[in-house]
Amino acid sequence: METCPAIDLNTLNPQQKEGVLHPGGPLLVLAGAGTGKTRVITYRIAHLISRGVAPERILAVTFTNKAAEEMRRRIEELAPGKGALVWAHTFHAFAARLVRRHHDLLKLSRHFTIYDQSDQKRLVVEAMKAVGLEDQDKKASMYVSIISRAKDDLLDAQSYSIHAMTAGEPARKTAAEIYLAYQRKLDAAGALDFGDLLLKACELLRDYETVRSHYQNFFEHMLVDEYQDTNHAQYIITKTLAAQHRNICVVGDDDQGIYSWRGANVRNILEFENDFPDAKVVTLEQNYRSTSRILEAAGKVIQHNKSRKPKTLWTTKPAGDSVVVQELPSEMEEAVWVVRRIQELVGQGRSLRETAVFYRTNAQSRSFEEALRRAGLPYVIVGAMRFYERKEIKDALAYARLILNPADAASLQRIINVPARGIGKTSLDRFVSFAEAQGCNLWEAFTRQAQIPQLTVSCRRAATDLVHVVEKLRADTVGVTASRALALILEQTGYWAWLEGQVGADPEAAGRLENLQELVNSAKEYEEKAASPCPPTSDGAWDLSQYLESVSLHTDLDSYDATKPAVTLMTVHLAKGLEYPAVFLTGLEEGLFPIGSGGASPEELEEERRLCYVGITRARELLYITYASTRRIFGQVYANLPSRFIVEAQLLFQQGASSGGRRTAGACGDGEPMPTAVPASRRLSACGAKVGMRVCHPDFGGGRVVDTAGLGDTLKVAVMFDDGRSAKFLARYAPLEKE
Repeated sequence: METCPAIDLNTLNPQQKEGVLHPGGPLLVLAGAGTGKTRVITYRIAHLISRGVAPERILAVTFTNKAAEEMRRRIEELAPGKGALVWAHTFHAFAARLVRRHHDLLKLSRHFTIYDQSDQKRLVVEAMKAVGLEDQDKKASMYVSIISRAKDDLLDAQSYSIHAMTAGEPARKTAAEIYLAYQRKLDAAGALDFGDLLLKACELLRDYETVRSHYQNFFEHMLVDEYQDTNHAQYIITKTLAAQHRNICVVGDDDQGIYSWRGANVRNILEFENDFPDAKVVTLEQNYRSTSRILEAAGKVIQHNKSRKPKTLWTTKPAGDSVVVQELPSEMEEAVWVVRRIQELVGQGRSLRETAVFYRTNAQSRSFEEALRRAGLPYVIVGAMRFYERKEIKDALAYARLILNPADAASLQRIINVPARGIGKTSLDRFVSFAEAQGCNLWEAFTRQAQIPQLTVSCRRAATDLVHVVEKLRADTVGVTASRALALILEQTGYWAWLEGQVGADPEAAGRLENLQELVNSAKEYEEKAASPCPPTSDGAWDLSQYLESVSLHTDLDSYDATKPAVTLMTVHLAKGLEYPAVFLTGLEEGLFPIGSGGASPEELEEERRLCYVGITRARELLYITYASTRRIFGQVYANLPSRFIVEAQLLFQQGASSGGRRTAGACGDGEPMPTAVPASRRLSACGAKVGMRVCHPDFGGGRVVDTAGLGDTLKVAVMFDDGRSAKFLARYAPLEKE
């Protein structure tokens, strides 16, 4: 079988090669962490092209812009001149491309605006007020999530309302009212949110037979990366597009399904063989990332999950250093300990960029930030305020969105007084009331300001000037590049000159000007990427509209620079897909990681365990697991038990002389006995423990209790074993027996 000269199949292991050479039909590639799944996808695409499949008839879908960009780059290396023609997108980018191409069928403007989460939240607040929920802004994020999950499940506002009425639950009825009001406002603004992109794409494929049959026939092969992260809408898109040729290849790892809170359903990958009974299954288990000791710890944790495909990662790498588990007295001392270990690593010749600190919740970053600042070590927080969320950037982009879509009321309201024009809240309310009374949008109200009573002369003049500026920009930006359009916006609106006038009086003004320069630079870079080679979007891929779409689909990780000499701080969720030589997995305490363990369902605990597995498998060479015996929450200090995941990993460590804390050991979790389990009646948690008592452990032999803390299920015992090793156990789980 002929292959491209650039493809060296000898670089693949037998299982990878099996996935690459699969001739056709449904294919499930179960790719464990660090087993080279991207390599399989890109080599398979290049191999298909070498067999004569037209690259533009291959659709490859993944979940982050960086992953899509990396996929395109690798395919182009393997199939020069052809790889760039492959449809390699995120699900949302693909859906946006589909919806924009067929906007007329959906009765949408070609230049519809894509609202991000902050836009959604602002609109939800307005919708809440419209249904009589004043002064409840704190609940806006909850309703944004409810609406987003409904759209992921393909429930539009009307369908959700019907379900809510049938259920008869007051809370759901309230959510339905807000959803309906929100959707009306979204439609009036000529805007779509992220959920709409997928929902509208599904609507196109469901309701328009010509569209459906065209794309089903057009895409001969479809490949989906990270299939365990697909939600219901993405699942429907995948199944629909693959129905004709059935050349569907899904790649993923059920052990890394960690996004149910945003609609993902791990059942999609677990039940792929039910959807396609003739599917070929290839399992990748050879890990190229981590040492065997790290993989062993990860494997012992994840094996406690019941809903998973069996797989065991292995590596030819050396065993490597032991995994370190460290108990600290508090979260502040935990942070100090972590920073000291980082300093030691730097002293041994490691770069700061080789180290990453993971935590379960964003709030945990504070103690690490403070400790790093005191130590004078630079750091970056992935997931902090993004470049495109800064005020001056959102102002400039609001002008750009308004130029393309005058119906976008959110953008208009944002820039009405930026720079200051003298249109106050009272005047704005009159414009809004007029628009509602006349059944027009807010922009039309501004163009008809002469018909609105009680406006001051200065307000009318300001409204006229604003309309003039926007209309002139609409004319001047036709046919120009995105970077040129942004430069014209900053100049003609007076925004740049306004900020320049603040330099000296406002210490942040200079930085804001630099950020705006960087915005124009980002548009220029986008144009260069789009123009060489030109992607198959044809109709002006580097114009302002397309640039704004790329910005709207921008994610936290897209701005992350892994080469920056700084310690990386991030939540474990954001760490998926990344890897570091040294990883600090922090805050492993019951109630924090797993979060809310006391009231968690079995499914939620399994997802928390998958999240822990993801954190562990990011480490290449060194893994440090820490927890605090006490932690301050809402001003109160609480005592903590070590996470069951530490216990499940079955790690045993001697007490560290320089640690300032204790190290932990344990057996299995979830209350399940190990094969060598002690009967419940003989466990120390049942019979009690006293200092000096002789105990026996099935693996470590005899020893003596040297310290105890807690009672019953919370009983912790420190044991000095006869061979000189010492360890601390949670008696509830550990197979310790009284001698």
